[in-house]
Amino acid sequence: MIASIATTLVAAGAIRLYAKLETWRQESASAFARHHREGVVVSDQGRVRLGRALVPTAPLAADRVWDLARAADGAVYAATGDSGRVFRLAPKEPAAWEQVLDDPDGQALSLAATADGKVFVGTGPSGKVVELTDPKHPSSRPDPAVLYIWDIAADAKGNLYAATGPNGQLWKRSGDGAWTLAYDAKSAHLLSVATGPDGSIYAGGDGEGLIYRVAPDGKASVLYDAPQSEVRTLLVGPDGALYAGTAAEAGGGQKTAGLGLFSMQEPEKGGEAAGARSQAVAVAQVPPVDAAAAPSAKAAPAGGSAAPKPALPGENAVYRIDQEGVVREVFRAKALIFALARIDDRLLVGTGPDGVLYEVREGDSENTPLAKLDNGQILALLAEPGGKLLIGAGDPGAVVRLAANVTDHGELVSDVFDAKLPSRFGSLSWQGETPPGTSIALQVRTGNVGEPDPTWSAWSAEQSDSKNAQAQAPVGRFVQYRVKLATRDPKRSPELRSVAVAYRSMNLHPEINKLETPDVSVADGAAKQAKLNIRWEVTDPNDDDLNYLVQARKEGWPTWINLTDAPIAEKSYSWDTSAFPSGRYQVRLVASDRPSNSPEDALKRERESAAFLVDHDAPKVAIAPDGRKAAVTLSDDLTRLVKAEYAVDGGSWASTFPDDGLFDGLAEKASLTLPDLKPGVHLLMIRATDAAGNVGSGDALLTVKD
Repeated sequence: MIASIATTLVAAGAIRLYAKLETWRQESASAFARHHREGVVVSDQGRVRLGRALVPTAPLAADRVWDLARAADGAVYAATGDSGRVFRLAPKEPAAWEQVLDDPDGQALSLAATADGKVFVGTGPSGKVVELTDPKHPSSRPDPAVLYIWDIAADAKGNLYAATGPNGQLWKRSGDGAWTLAYDAKSAHLLSVATGPDGSIYAGGDGEGLIYRVAPDGKASVLYDAPQSEVRTLLVGPDGALYAGTAAEAGGGQKTAGLGLFSMQEPEKGGEAAGARSQAVAVAQVPPVDAAAAPSAKAAPAGGSAAPKPALPGENAVYRIDQEGVVREVFRAKALIFALARIDDRLLVGTGPDGVLYEVREGDSENTPLAKLDNGQILALLAEPGGKLLIGAGDPGAVVRLAANVTDHGELVSDVFDAKLPSRFGSLSWQGETPPGTSIALQVRTGNVGEPDPTWSAWSAEQSDSKNAQAQAPVGRFVQYRVKLATRDPKRSPELRSVAVAYRSMNLHPEINKLETPDVSVADGAAKQAKLNIRWEVTDPNDDDLNYLVQARKEGWPTWINLTDAPIAEKSYSWDTSAFPSGRYQVRLVASDRPSNSPEDALKRERESAAFLVDHDAPKVAIAPDGRKAAVTLSDDLTRLVKAEYAVDGGSWASTFPDDGLFDGLAEKASLTLPDLKPGVHLLMIRATDAAGNVGSGDALLTVKD
């Protein structure tokens, strides 16, 4: 059932004006993963579901648990890296871990249980296989050159297969205890082994990242060459497909990484494998499933690819190889993949060094971090009847149980959202699924400080299945929501996909930061200043869209004249002043946020410019002739004079200058002497230019007698 609700938040005190409607939307994994979570998990597709509880088993005296196995009687065995010790947990509660093997060999590395009820452990550095269910603990070695039994697996007939090092060999132990070499691989070490339902045997190696298949007839082949250097874990699915997890460390290149937590050197008897111990961490309780955010991980598309892309340094993957040999990458993470398990249609992936357990839903191309252990690595996974899962961890060693059922409730509390201004919050909507017996409920609260404190409002009443329910929340700058997920069916969880909060901030006036008009008095007179370019800078606290009305008023006019027929969106205006009289003017800019608000809510701001000149009038020229001399008077009513020229008898124009040498005022005097004039009457023309580009002229007749 797809469900949604809309909850209207009504302001406790009315605010007169509000800006345009905006929405705070949350619908991604990155958004939800930042929030506080209790009892819920977030998938890489941003789906929030109820988590499952992690319950520690009895304490275990070990640094790490390399492998887990279940015997036919239900007892669980744990192989640890401490002086070759193996522990057993009885199937009945209450139970404590009982040490069943303390072998002189340094490491108990791998476990396998056969259909006839036997349990075996593989060790190193002596390369033995020891039967645990026989009190005498009989043991055997595949070959004196075998030093490590990195992994063992049993087939339906009770045969054992051992992945060994340091010669990269796959050995078979038949029911009578005899060992035969099944395959001598290219890899220096074979780290993982699994048996298929058709009798095929699969092995994963280090160094080259090769996955081998030994067919029932004994013919061996390379099934896949992974981009990473180590194939650490193998799992055969119910349909016969093979899942392979890699654990190549960053720093040395994907094809050259070493054995990770393991060492390729033989330690002394009774000691740990060199390099087997990663950096120790303090003993900590296993956190709940809503622990801190896990490392980034992603599921591959459900369609997959026969050629998965190369891995970046530190990235590892889980590959699915079907019975036709087609490879799909179903999971990728910047982590080491140590263990795989399958429960129903879900793949479980155990990783290090952050101890994160992932759930992969291949059909939905989705993965979810189910839990993050305080332990450094998840080294072993064991599916249990009823959908439970046992997790073997390291640094420190522990075995914990992931419950089959989801928790009955959990919640997601959002980060605080800053609306920047006091706001009225409108509909709070969510999208998701609520199967029968499950529910999703939302609450909100508001405040005026960035961190919730006693000044914040209380959480509003829970709203769940009702649509358009009403809740009370006062106006505030900050808002936070809380989503509660619950179920009465332990097998079902509600699913939250998105949350959206609509709000209107208090509408504030636009701010006119600058209004510029041209100053023609500083122009050079080179061009007629008929059009004046007016510019402005305006900001709006609400980021509203704005429009502008430009008005002008001449000194002495009682009112303003609109220069624009209607408001404009541009932040400049070219004013053609040719149809306006000369004089001193002001411009007024009216900025309005009407495009983003209703007429009742819109706000505007006005600003008047400093006075400036509009000048269309030509300068005046007066000439007093005296033979070959003339006294010239130039004047302008509004704008500074910038240039004067003269011409005699229609000849070319020549510059003349004021007596003081400077054009720096509205009036200038100049004395003109023309010594080369011949006797007779001559025409003298004078023209003057002001800063606005206006040109005025005057003329006089000069009479030269001798």
